[in-house]
Amino acid sequence: MPTLSTETDLQPASISRTPDERWGSSAARISAQYPSARYAWYVIGVLFVVTLMSQMDRQLPSLVVGPLRREFGISDTAFSLLQGYAFAVFYTLAGLPLGRLVDRGSRRNLICAGLLFWGVATALFAFGQTYAQLLLARIGVGIGEAVLAPAAYSLIADCVAPARRGRALAVYYTSLAIGSGTSLLLGGWLLAVIPAAGITIAGFGNVPAWRVAFVAAALPSLPLALMMLVSVREPVRHETTPSVAAERAASVREFARYLHAHAGTFARVLTYPALLSVIGYGALAWAPALFARSFGMPPSHSGPLLGLIVAVAGATGTLASGALSDQWAARGVGAARFRVALAGACLFAVPSALWPLMPNAPLAFALLFVNVLGLSIAQAAAPTSIQAVVPNRLRGQAIALYLLLAGLLGIGLGPTAVALLTEHLFHQDAALRYSLALTAAPSALLGLWLIGSGLRPYARTYAALHSASH
Repeated sequence: MPTLSTETDLQPASISRTPDERWGSSAARISAQYPSARYAWYVIGVLFVVTLMSQMDRQLPSLVVGPLRREFGISDTAFSLLQGYAFAVFYTLAGLPLGRLVDRGSRRNLICAGLLFWGVATALFAFGQTYAQLLLARIGVGIGEAVLAPAAYSLIADCVAPARRGRALAVYYTSLAIGSGTSLLLGGWLLAVIPAAGITIAGFGNVPAWRVAFVAAALPSLPLALMMLVSVREPVRHETTPSVAAERAASVREFARYLHAHAGTFARVLTYPALLSVIGYGALAWAPALFARSFGMPPSHSGPLLGLIVAVAGATGTLASGALSDQWAARGVGAARFRVALAGACLFAVPSALWPLMPNAPLAFALLFVNVLGLSIAQAAAPTSIQAVVPNRLRGQAIALYLLLAGLLGIGLGPTAVALLTEHLFHQDAALRYSLALTAAPSALLGLWLIGSGLRPYARTYAALHSASH
């Protein structure tokens, strides 16, 4: 007769242990398969700094609308192409093949290569002598940055156990807000301290302030790439479904089949961030110009205030999004990861259209804060929501597609739509406030509908995927 050595040998597990105990034991076993929490947070910290730098390089042009228009003789629409589509089209199109590489190769090495590429392109923008050269430099920044988000999200997902992933991704996601805010803070500070006539640099002669800002933004790329190579290792990939654990990446055809099978979910979870990006990137691109044209505040004064708003409201909203996501998921709330986006959308829907129309700068700043806070809650929910309903082997492609839509609509269309309305509907620079409001309102309403109507199909997709993995 065998010896009974433990309490669990005496009774069935379902009787001797509560559901919470069984869940905790399962979560502990899963967590043991991942790197230590300390190392995981270090990796997130490194990716945070790299992404912060990418946002600085991406957003700096919004502070120098005036100097660029004067020096190169361009219109608002021509500037919007520099800030928007020159970057966005190549950023998003390059993201698709790079997403496949993320699913197959070393994500750390891909990030390092991209970091060096966009750093060089940012420096070339500083030395551009024609509008065409500026366009080419911005294209280079877009191509270099295209690999970062798919690789970073995939890395974090394989460094952090699912139970803690919402907060981990949210902490990383704050780098987008803080990076955008830092670019405005740093750019505004540089424009304030550098003489309007520029500074004299040996071998280059007189260099305008806006060029100095871009050189400063490009300098950290090499040391950051070296730090990643030395201190970050490529993690083991963790598959959602055991039956496909041996597969390194799925084909594009399989990815398309999966999206089609869950069309109700992905038509919403991949689309709503793009509409929100129209609002966010439109505001980021034109807010300094709006405060100059409507309230007489030069970018050297509005830039630091805008930077604080974007950094504080963006980081607060992003962290709140991650905390809510994990909390609601742990409580078993239906479509928990995606439901967080609805909370954010309800917060920003009205302020997104009203802040540009305020009669004075303090009110505009206050409503812009609320707008950024709500946008950050909703946008930060997107990567976590997508990863929760996509098998591991499809994550790189899913994030790349999410970025494609957000890039073409948000990064590209957001700034350009505002410029086109200003020039071709209102026919005057002072009408920028109405262009911003008219761009934001329909995007906010449609985004709110997409999220609200997507909760049920999302819950079905989540249940189907996770029941198959157990």
